Amino acid sequence: MAEQSATNGPRVGGRPSVYVNVASGGAFLPQPVAPLYSAAKAALHSDTVNLRHALRATPCRVVALIPPAVATRLAGPGPNHGADPEDFCDTVFPLLDGSHAAVGFGTTAQPDFAERLAAESRAFEAASTRFDVPLYGPDGTTEPAR
Repeated sequence: MAEQSATNGPRVGGRPSVYVNVASGGAFLPQPVAPLYSAAKAALHSDTVNLRHALRATPCRVVALIPPAVATRLAGPGPNHGADPEDFCDTVFPLLDGSHAAVGFGTTAQPDFAERLAAESRAFEAASTRFDVPLYGPDGTTEPAR
């Protein structure tokens, strides 16, 4: 998870591709029942935003898939809660084409959540020029920061 841009930039930056990281609604609203899970997903979200920034001049698109709870066996045996896995997959997979920076479902696809992501993106863009960080050019090689 850490430093994806340093390790994957040269491999994916120079060719058309879509890089999808699976975050979680728990990255944005920490879950008391799973604090380490929420923290790890928050870190992955941060890394995804930075990877998208580092690869912005390349033909590689970086997408954050942000599911809400999905009724899987992740919580262990017994009744599962959350979105139906088939509905979730049928809805989000067509959207993972690189035309969306983030793809949500249910609660993470609501207008208020989208506005939260947009506000975060604006703040990130405003702050991203404060430091001289190399970015990847169209061919996947690093270029000096501008």
